Amino acid sequence: ANEPHAYVAGEIIECMACSDNVVRAGLTPKFKDVDNLVNMLTYSMGGPTINAGTPAYGDDRIMRYTPPTREFEVMIITCNPGEDITLPALSVPAIFVVLEGSGNTDNEEGQRLVMRPGRSYYMPEHCPELTLAVNDSKRGPLRIALAHENQHLDEPTLSCAEDSKQWGGEFALPTPTSNPGTPRSPNKYVGVRELNLKPGATVPFKVPKL
Repeated sequence: ANEPHAYVAGEIIECMACSDNVVRAGLTPKFKDVDNLVNMLTYSMGGPTINAGTPAYGDDRIMRYTPPTREFEVMIITCNPGEDITLPALSVPAIFVVLEGSGNTDNEEGQRLVMRPGRSYYMPEHCPELTLAVNDSKRGPLRIALAHENQHLDEPTLSCAEDSKQWGGEFALPTPTSNPGTPRSPNKYVGVRELNLKPGATVPFKVPKL
């Protein structure tokens, strides 16, 4: 909350609780409230907090992303060609969206869903288990995002940037390479400048007009 954010590149899923508190400053035809945005921002500096996820239900192909809020958590489920995977049984309603790939599902009641990118489905509470399957002739995996009420509130998956990990089931991110000839910043957050200010001093800050 009270932090600016923007989609820059890559794949993104935004899941949030019901609210109407989005404040915009520009780059949109929607209502903009620059003064309110300037007043509410924290202006704090430091490295980001990253939700790197963790394998769930004993399967690295199911990645759980749990924030410290009760409203929701998200799982990214990946099924590779020639494989099948059973979605976890849930006691709460859930929705899932097909992110990429194709496949189908079956359950003990004989219900079948055809998976295609962009399709979304609602799962009622105590829904019979669904099994995803991808034909071995497919060239890529089937990947879905499943969201529901937070069932692991006491096990959030947030971590500092320097402690984050990557697992085989999550989106692959390129590993940055450093130039040996470039001196390292003494600050643990690379690129963050430390300001040595005298007591009572202020930092001039001018907000550009949008």
